[in-house]
Amino acid sequence: MDKNVARIFESLLVVVVLIAIGLGVTWTGDLPTATAPGQLPGPGSLPLPGQPATRPGDAFFAPTPETTPPNADLVPALSATPFPLEPETTSTPGSINAPTVATPVAVNLQVDESALTAEDAPLLQQAPGTINILLLGSDASADSHYARTDTVIVASIDPRYPSVSLLSFPRDLQVRLPDGAQDRINTVMQRGYLSNHPGGGPAYLALVLRKNFGIKIDHFVRVDFAGLIKAVDTLGGIDVLVECELHDTFPDKDSPIGKTDLDLYPGKVTLNGKQALWYARSRWSTTDFDRARRQQKVLRALFRKARDGNMLQNALGLYGEFRNSVETDLGPTDLIPFIDIARRLSNDDIKSRVITWPIVRSYQRADGASVLIPTDKTIPFIAEALAPPAGNQAQIRPAVEVYNGSSKPDMELVAAERLAWEGFQVIALGQIEGDRFPQTQIIDYSTTRKGSPIARLQDIFRVQQRNVIGQPDPSSPSAARIILGEDYDSCPNTANIAGDVKLEPAGEQIIVTPAP
Repeated sequence: MDKNVARIFESLLVVVVLIAIGLGVTWTGDLPTATAPGQLPGPGSLPLPGQPATRPGDAFFAPTPETTPPNADLVPALSATPFPLEPETTSTPGSINAPTVATPVAVNLQVDESALTAEDAPLLQQAPGTINILLLGSDASADSHYARTDTVIVASIDPRYPSVSLLSFPRDLQVRLPDGAQDRINTVMQRGYLSNHPGGGPAYLALVLRKNFGIKIDHFVRVDFAGLIKAVDTLGGIDVLVECELHDTFPDKDSPIGKTDLDLYPGKVTLNGKQALWYARSRWSTTDFDRARRQQKVLRALFRKARDGNMLQNALGLYGEFRNSVETDLGPTDLIPFIDIARRLSNDDIKSRVITWPIVRSYQRADGASVLIPTDKTIPFIAEALAPPAGNQAQIRPAVEVYNGSSKPDMELVAAERLAWEGFQVIALGQIEGDRFPQTQIIDYSTTRKGSPIARLQDIFRVQQRNVIGQPDPSSPSAARIILGEDYDSCPNTANIAGDVKLEPAGEQIIVTPAP
């Protein structure tokens, strides 16, 4: 393979990884090999029915924690004008051809600051030299400029250290448009093309982000998820950790009946290209936040397989797939510096944030559509989210161990991934052989309640106090050991996160009343 082509391909993978590590998690290192309990402080009076089996082959990565958002009261107040009540709706016309990476799009994303008004959010203050890249995932083929946007992520890159801060926007977030109307953020690209805005959809979305949230966009990358099917198949499939049971039916032109069922259960599963796309796209019985998280799982797994597999053997085919699935204003020369940035990044240099409840609130529009509306916490949260990560982040991650005492395979991997999302450092994991544990237990090695993570662990694993066993050990490298029982439910409880509310007009005011 030509050296320049290989470097461009590597750069494209870096861009995909930036997308993949958004929405609350970033992956930069392998989970540790399971350690036998004898090498760590033992659970004392609690006899383990066997030694955990070593799992050196399970090279899933360890995410950087998403730390607790700062108190909005401690962040300098930034204002934004309340949204009008009724957004306009648009229809989706036919498609037009989109350029590929081989032909970078000449788009001016810069916003004329003098044209902004007092209603617009003030410019977000960032370190000099910071590069903000708009990462977009399309829900249709790459040759359609009118497809709605599945994924909207801002990657804020500080090349000096370097560091990366990622912020994911929910696609149902309602934003104010330059013409005074409003609509979901996933329709903004579409509107930009329909209105013949200079620079098309990307420039229009950059303008909307600047006006609503004060974010200055420097570049954009648009990835067609459907176009990555062949890339997954070229790699021989990808492995993902499924948290929640999922059942859905998808159109399939290769099926004799024109459709195919997808039935997935918690654990480690291998997906082919179609299954990976369906897993990422499924809307059945899940929230938009669940769907976005699955998209990130698929992209992370794709990069992991390309990195750990024989990439040189498959690189030429993969490069062809990526270059036909990406639209960007970045040329090959522009992409190459990201290789150096990626190689210099450590786990502590990457921060991820997700705009979710209560940073935004759920509303029901008069037309019955459910949307998310910014609150007074939104802009302060964005300011914190796109700031460089704290250098001592890794030092404050509580260390824990996870062992699977249930008959359900791979639950320790699923639990370890969840713990990493929640900001824990998993230092040992494995499968306990022998008798099964009917209930999940937490062995508490901490010697003080101050700073103890036990309450958080109880909440994550839904463990009652009677199943928390105190064994204080000041020499223990971990704060706790979690032993998963047959009662362990890996699916996060997302019920009752925020009740829907509806809007009622009252002059220029917005009155919030509980939805029936």
